Amino acid sequence: MSSGGDTLWLVVPAGQQASGAWIDDTLRQRAAEKGLLPKVPLAAQFPRQRVEVVRARDPAARTNELYYARGWTDGLPIVPPTTARVQETLRFTPLRPTDALGEVDPLKGLATVEKVAANAVMAGCRPEYLPVVLAAVEAMLEPAFNMRGVQTTDENVAPLVVVGGPVARRLDVNGGFGALGPGWRANATIGRALRLVMNNLGGGWPGAVSFAGIGQPGRYTLCLAENEAQSPWPPLHSEAGLPAAANAVTVMRAETAINVTGGLEELASVMGSAASAFGILHGGKPAVILAPATAARLAGDGWGRAEVRRWLWEHGRWPTGQWERSWIYRTIAGPDRWPDWVLAAADSGAIPPAPAPEDIAVIVAGGDVPIAQQVYFPSWGFPPCRITKEVRLPADWERLLAEER
Repeated sequence: MSSGGDTLWLVVPAGQQASGAWIDDTLRQRAAEKGLLPKVPLAAQFPRQRVEVVRARDPAARTNELYYARGWTDGLPIVPPTTARVQETLRFTPLRPTDALGEVDPLKGLATVEKVAANAVMAGCRPEYLPVVLAAVEAMLEPAFNMRGVQTTDENVAPLVVVGGPVARRLDVNGGFGALGPGWRANATIGRALRLVMNNLGGGWPGAVSFAGIGQPGRYTLCLAENEAQSPWPPLHSEAGLPAAANAVTVMRAETAINVTGGLEELASVMGSAASAFGILHGGKPAVILAPATAARLAGDGWGRAEVRRWLWEHGRWPTGQWERSWIYRTIAGPDRWPDWVLAAADSGAIPPAPAPEDIAVIVAGGDVPIAQQVYFPSWGFPPCRITKEVRLPADWERLLAEER
């Protein structure tokens, strides 16, 4: 049924478990226990059905008020997930609306294709972004991503999404100037859709289920494309065994994004500091973004990704003395809780940012500017994580895309 006039027919974006129970009932109880109900006074108050009808003089504004009071937003305005918008979005996947990708921890709402599509609409995604969103959700539901840990830790970890292949260019996912924002709809809304899925299907409400101490801007959205046009190397997803021309999404975990002005030496100095502490303790897989000019210079000297990783691993080391004086050593881990590879490295005088060079992801992105800007993403373990999924496009993708545009 379509929307019109002062009425909106909306696909309910909240999560249901396989048993049929709604996760919002648990969330309301948690919010009450933590004194958070003044922020979400309408938590768990909605029609227990697939579609809700909202009637008001301004139904879009009323929907935003309701969804915020129910805890269904990230604090920013949302696009009402009308049945028409969701149906249009579902045209861009070969999957059925009722197909389930899995359960979103910790509250185990089912990530059905329709629920994911509804949350993507809310995030502002264009319909054709859905295949990328679905692939990223599939990646996050892999055990190695540890959704339960990501949702409940007191660390400020967020999904880092890298889109590669022709689909990135067709959808205008930015890998150049401003790739980490703001200004590109695909980057902003694809990453935001994942956060809404985590929030509405997994129950990742701040202070009630999610205990990240302060959060970070990347928990709104952290999505970019590789700058494949200016990269001298094969795309990141080729390291996962996919063809270079494949459409793919790689999902990692990032505690933050640290801008580094300069070259590899400056990047290594940041990596070899307390910024890497939790990744070192828990075996995280960090990532770096190299500016196109930096990558081109290194490639001109005969370096590939492997040589860059090796150099950063050898030079981006945390001196043992600083490690022993660090807060994490003195108050969390002491001398005994570190992995064997860390203790062995400490005996040699300095600790690398990851167990092996191959654990460092190297991404080429950003604008070609005279003063190169690199980025370091310290990671979070439990367990190490870099997951690549191929993006599944419908058979009539080109026709649908032409109609949409």
